[in-house]
Amino acid sequence: MTMTRDEAAAKARQVLGADDVEPHVDPELEGDPLCGGFAFVAGDSGAVIGYRGGYQTSVLELSGETIETLVIGWLAEQRHQYGVDAPATEPARPTHPCPICGRPTVHQDRYPASVCPDCASRVTDRDGRPILGYNEGLGGGFIAFYADSPTGRQTEIASEVIETGRCWIDGIECTIGEARFGGVVVERVD
Repeated sequence: MTMTRDEAAAKARQVLGADDVEPHVDPELEGDPLCGGFAFVAGDSGAVIGYRGGYQTSVLELSGETIETLVIGWLAEQRHQYGVDAPATEPARPTHPCPICGRPTVHQDRYPASVCPDCASRVTDRDGRPILGYNEGLGGGFIAFYADSPTGRQTEIASEVIETGRCWIDGIECTIGEARFGGVVVERVD
């Protein structure tokens, strides 16, 4: 994933010509690392902003679409473009309330206190500087950078975060690190 929810919201405001957009959380859209992204609604218009920066918009009422059908169309088009099959239909994945905001997030027994993607996009270090966590390479590992580095994104390593595995979301202490099969997981500390 190369775009955060906040960055996607800014792009949605731009392409919809709106001062404010409301996120439409869709687990399938947000859970697809290649074809996914974020969905937003502003009045009678909707937008899907892909993780890779592409977007699709619709005047929902005028076109007879809903934000849900816009998301389905986006996923179908992107999966066709990348030659990826849609995930097999399986029972709904279990969820738990995000321990920060209370919204449903995908539950994994290994990470019972994991936070939702929206909250994970707001992680900071102890001093409140925004950080970005990544796998260090294809073989794994965890690395964190300061998002607000004056020399550009991914140029200043957040050493304390890497060493301690601690981060904060809205002043609430959390852990951040490499997930077992890749990716980064953020969990609230109780």
